[in-house]
Amino acid sequence: MVTRMREKGQVTIPSTIRESLNLSKDSVLSVTRVGDGILLIPRPSTVEAVAEKFSKAAQKKGITLESLLKDLKKVRNKS
Repeated sequence: MVTRMREKGQVTIPSTIRESLNLSKDSVLSVTRVGDGILLIPRPSTVEAVAEKFSKAAQKKGITLESLLKDLKKVRNKS
């Protein structure tokens, strides 16, 4: 199936797919880039939700990616 992107980035999901997945006008879709493609998943994925919560909590506490990687290296060296 082929669809066209409209002016504001909108695309039409064919009715057969919408109906088979019980999607309606206000359905929430998770959008993920996969290589050169786009993956649409009905409802936000659990992994995405957990990652977002972790990211916000880490930011509040001033935890950076660099500090996490540094601590991980220390823990691995203890083993």
